[in-house]
Amino acid sequence: MATAGDPQETGVTGRQTLRMVVHTSIGGSTARIHLVNTFSKSPVTIGHATVARQSAGAAAAGKPVTLTFGGSERTVLAPGGSVYSDAVAFPVRPDENLLVSIHLPEAVTAAPYHEYTRQTSYMSAAGDGTDRSAEAGAGSFRAYDYWSLLAGVDVTPAAGTGGTVVALGDSQTDGGWSTPGANRRWPDAYARALRAQSRPMGVVNAGISANRILADHSTKSSISPVYGPSALNRFDRDVLAQPNVRSVVLYEGINDIVLDDASSTDLIAGIRQLAERSHRAGLTFTVATIPPFKGNGYFTEAREEVRRQVNAYIRTTRDIDAVADFDAATRDPLDPAKLFAAYHGTGERDDALHFNDNGCQALAETLAGGDAPTRFTPNFSQTTAADFTGDGVADIVARGTEDLYLWPGAGDGTFRRPVQLKAHWASTETAAADFTGDGKPDLIARDANASLYLWPGTGNGTLGEPRRLTGGWNFTETTGGDFTGDGVADIVARDAKGDLYMWDGRTGGDFTKPHLVEAGWNYTQATAGDFTGDGKPDLIARDAKADLYLWEGKANGDFTTRRLLTGGWTYSETAAGAFYGGGTSHLIARSEANGVLKEWVNRGGGDFSRPLRLTDGW
Repeated sequence: MATAGDPQETGVTGRQTLRMVVHTSIGGSTARIHLVNTFSKSPVTIGHATVARQSAGAAAAGKPVTLTFGGSERTVLAPGGSVYSDAVAFPVRPDENLLVSIHLPEAVTAAPYHEYTRQTSYMSAAGDGTDRSAEAGAGSFRAYDYWSLLAGVDVTPAAGTGGTVVALGDSQTDGGWSTPGANRRWPDAYARALRAQSRPMGVVNAGISANRILADHSTKSSISPVYGPSALNRFDRDVLAQPNVRSVVLYEGINDIVLDDASSTDLIAGIRQLAERSHRAGLTFTVATIPPFKGNGYFTEAREEVRRQVNAYIRTTRDIDAVADFDAATRDPLDPAKLFAAYHGTGERDDALHFNDNGCQALAETLAGGDAPTRFTPNFSQTTAADFTGDGVADIVARGTEDLYLWPGAGDGTFRRPVQLKAHWASTETAAADFTGDGKPDLIARDANASLYLWPGTGNGTLGEPRRLTGGWNFTETTGGDFTGDGVADIVARDAKGDLYMWDGRTGGDFTKPHLVEAGWNYTQATAGDFTGDGKPDLIARDAKADLYLWEGKANGDFTTRRLLTGGWTYSETAAGAFYGGGTSHLIARSEANGVLKEWVNRGGGDFSRPLRLTDGW
C-alpha cells in the first residue's frame, strides 16, 4: 500500500463489499490473505472474507470459500495494523486470477489503498450493507480501480519451489503501460519465464507508481503521499516481511533523477544501503540498470549523465550480487539515449519512458536470462520486405491464414497495423525487389503448379496484376536483389541438387537464362540486402549447423567468401530491409522457440545488435 485515503478519494465508505482481483505467480495447495490498515488512524472492521477463482468480471467460478481469522469470520484491523487469515484448503494454480472479497459492515473513515493497479476490481454500492462476499454472481458489483486493505495472497507451494523474489520498484514495476487486466506487467512475465525454465518462484510485485529510492512525503512535502514511502523507508515492510523471501530485484531510480534531480552520488549511496540490508538478511540482491528516456518531457542532458553514471556503477560494483541490464536490453541501437520504439507507446499513451506489453516482456526475459520456450502455432509465412509504400522505409509483407498482408514501416524499426495486400494468397517462394527497374519494389512467387509469377509494385502499397514469368520453378530459397549493379533486381535460388543459380534481371521484369553462382550451396533462410552499407546487395543464409553467414556482393553478380555472422540461428521467416530508412538493411526473423518476431538492427558494416522483440505470435 502507498497511502490511506478518505471515502471520497478511495470509494471505500464501509457498509459494502469489496471484491478485488489478484493475479497469482505460483500455485499451491492452501491460500491465505494479508490485510493491512497501514497509514490509517482509524480501525476497520472485517465482517466476512472469501476467496474464489475469477470467472469473468466480478463473477466467481463456483462458490467463494470463507476465510477465517484465528477461527473467526470477523476481525478488526487496528490503526496501522495488519492480520493474516488462517490458511484454507484452496488449490491455487499459477498465472490465474483470484477474487478476494471483503465485507465491511461498519463505516470506514480512511482506508489504505494502491492506486495504480492496471487491474479492474469491484465493489458493491456505498451503503449496501449486505454481505455479498459469498455471492458468486457479479450483479451487485461495480468497477473499482484500486486495491484497498488487501496487501497480498500467500499460497503453500509444491516442493521444489525456489521461495519468493520481491520486485521493488516504481510505475515500471507497478505495470507501466501494459494492457490493463491482461497481467502483462514485467513481474507477471518474469514469473511465467521462471516456470517455463523449470525454476518456479513466487514473484511479489512491490512496485508503486512515482516511487523513489531516496525521498518520499515524509522527507519532501512536495511528493504526494500516493507515491508511497521511499524504497529505503519501505524496504523492511515490502521486502523483508514477505514470507519465504530469498531475493530482491531493485528497479528504481528514474523518478529520483527526473522528478527530484538527485545526484548519482546520492543514488549510489541509496543502492548501497539497500544492498547492505539485503545481505544482512541473507537475501540475494539484484539491481536493474535504468533504461533510457530521451523523448520524454523530463529529459535533459544533465539528467541523462546522472543515469549513465548510476548505470556504470551498477554494472561494475561488487556491492551487489547480480545485474539485470535493462538499459542495454531495451535501448535503440542507433540512438542509445532512447528506448527501442517497439518497447514503448500504446493506444493509451506514449511518454517514451514507460514500457508496453512487449517492453515488459523484454525486461522479464532479460532478468530470466533468455526467452521462455513456448508452444506456438505459426500465424505468418512467406515473410519478405521492401519499400512498397514509397516512403523510403522498408515494409513487411507476409501471408496470414490465407491472405497476404502488408505492415508499413514506421521508420524507427517498428511497423504500423497491417493492411490486406492480396486475398487468397496460396503462393510460395515469395520474394521482393525491384525486378522491373522502375524504382518500385515488386513481388515474385510460385503457384501450386510451379509457375513463377511477378506482381508489379505501384509504389503506393498496392500491387498490379500478376504475369507469368516461367513454368517449372522447382527452386527454393528464392530471393532477389540487384546483384549485378545495373539497376534491376536479379533472382537467386537453389535447385534440388543444392546448387545456387542467378537469373540476371532486365528492365521490365525479364530475366536472362540462369548461371551457376555456387555448387553445393546447402543453406536455408536465404535473404538479400545491403548489410555492409556499400550500396551493393549481399546475401545471408544459414547452414545445417544453424550458423548464419554473410556473402558480400561485388555488384558484378559475384560474392566474396562467406563470413560468419553468428551461431545458433534458430530462427525462420528471415527477411531484410531498410527499416530505419536509408540504404542499410536490418534483419527480422521468427524465433522457433516461441514464435516471437525479432529484429537485429544493423549498426553499420554488418554489425548487428542483440535481437529486439517486435511482436508475439508471428
